[in-house]
Amino acid sequence: MAAQIQASAGHARALAHILRTAFHDARSLLVLYDGSTMARDVIHDLLVAGQAPLAVQVMDMTSPEQHDGGMEDPQMVYHNSDSDVAILLFADAERAKRLLEAESDPWWSEGSLLLVSLHQNPVAREVLVVLGGARRVALLVPTSSRRGHLRYEIVTYFPYSPAGRRFLTQVGVRRPSLSRGQVYPQRYRDFHGHVFHLASWIDDFPYLFYDHGGDVVGMGEAMLQEISGRLNFSYHLQEIPPDGFWGELINGTWVGMLGQVVRREKDFLINGMAVLLDRYHATDFTVPYFSDSYSVTLQVPPAVPRWLSVVYPFGGWVWVSLVGALLLVSLTFHLLLVQGGYTSIYSSRVDVLSTAVWLSRTLLRQAAPRVPAVPGCRPFLVCWWLAGLVLSTSYMGNLIAFLTVPSQARKIASLEELARADVRIHMLDYGNFVPGYLWSSADPVLAQLGNKLSLLPDYDRVLEAFDAGDGVLEATEYSQFLFITRGRSTTSYAVEEKLYPNYVAWAFQKGAPYKHVFDRYLSWMSQSGLVDHWRRSVVDSFRRSTGRGRGVARPREERQYLQPLSLEHLQGAFIVLALVSCVALVVLLLEATSECNTGE
Repeated sequence: MAAQIQASAGHARALAHILRTAFHDARSLLVLYDGSTMARDVIHDLLVAGQAPLAVQVMDMTSPEQHDGGMEDPQMVYHNSDSDVAILLFADAERAKRLLEAESDPWWSEGSLLLVSLHQNPVAREVLVVLGGARRVALLVPTSSRRGHLRYEIVTYFPYSPAGRRFLTQVGVRRPSLSRGQVYPQRYRDFHGHVFHLASWIDDFPYLFYDHGGDVVGMGEAMLQEISGRLNFSYHLQEIPPDGFWGELINGTWVGMLGQVVRREKDFLINGMAVLLDRYHATDFTVPYFSDSYSVTLQVPPAVPRWLSVVYPFGGWVWVSLVGALLLVSLTFHLLLVQGGYTSIYSSRVDVLSTAVWLSRTLLRQAAPRVPAVPGCRPFLVCWWLAGLVLSTSYMGNLIAFLTVPSQARKIASLEELARADVRIHMLDYGNFVPGYLWSSADPVLAQLGNKLSLLPDYDRVLEAFDAGDGVLEATEYSQFLFITRGRSTTSYAVEEKLYPNYVAWAFQKGAPYKHVFDRYLSWMSQSGLVDHWRRSVVDSFRRSTGRGRGVARPREERQYLQPLSLEHLQGAFIVLALVSCVALVVLLLEATSECNTGE
């Protein structure tokens, strides 16, 4: 009995030393034990002697409540973070192993877990293997120094190392200062050629797709190649998910690539997967490394006919206002002439039509041969001539611009305009979250777009609908690839306002212990600009392979290259000449009619 008391006190002192040094910054401590008498004595000595340096919560793994409901207690999950530490204290390794193997949903994946075996038992290492999926886990095995003092050996399990080298033992750890890194050495610096099986879809530009040579390329592939070279692993890609879906929750079941990861059929995925709340709870996402959105692509409206450009310098209301102003000015000037006794203008009798024709000379930049000698006439005409000079100069400048630079019909720029437009929207049915979000949206604009949306089984049907004048909803990055490869990049444009901007990340199995290693590499790549560099490289290589160069599929950034003038650019002068000739002919006919009336 005395020996047992002395052993429990020794365990308590050794544990207190490790807690004070390696876990001095921990927020709280959770102690689980296997219900054995020795484990209770160690906990008693640790608490009563006041040797625990932080708040402690004690739970018995063998209690009926824990046995019936599992160990996934909210208080235990609360300790599953970097700032907390959990200790599993056991004297019976076999019993502890059985209890842990019964756990269907491990709660310890993110926290720091310390296994303490109170006896030297080979089965203790098997307990460590059971908990090998934890991010940080170590086994403390008691041993004696030459002087008979109790101390611990720290055993670490490396699951991806070759057989025979999977356990690392730090002998006789009894140092004045012990760091957490010494207790938990990095276990995932080298995967020793392990083959990861990825849930992938190799039709996801610019993340993962086939080039014209049939090789798998993309920014995701470039990132994975870099990481695999540094961590020494290989991987296997699947061409398409078996069910042909992306990743959606249907009737409580995840389908597509994401479903493969959730069901642990695949290790992780590197496609452009948007980070959403339900996906976040179902898998472990890495840090976001890119952003994407969804766009509606429409047909470019037909160009404005050149011969109608003579009316385009002014809007419809401007033309109506101009004609009304000319009639009002003509009537006013006519009354002014009649009141002043002036009976002849423009070689005919005084009437409103003759006055309007005479005043129109100003709009055509023709000089007046004489000014009627009527009081108040000159100030009136000065104001009219100035207004006519401004109007004619504005018209000629805009006319030349319209005739020289091809004018485009107005394009839809916002989602609100798209919702009002008489345009249907189509999207490929591949298990994306966007249709469900639109159909259930409380926003009136998005709900109206959802009413316009229909899902089609393949891209051939989608593009047939596009050719018929409908819109196509697709990821912004992928839509470039789709319309370039299908020969419609020059006849399409994307609505400027985007749908559901989102962050993109890789998705791992829930509780994957090595995810933090990939987090570190993805964060470095994103912050250093490598992700943007690979994205530009992939896009430029694809454009060059299609013979389209760097400026393709950038509707608002297309460059205007210098080119020689052609007859199309110079037709403005001929159209103006024809217009002026027609106006002169009309004036000639009016003059002839007036002369005939005067002769009669």
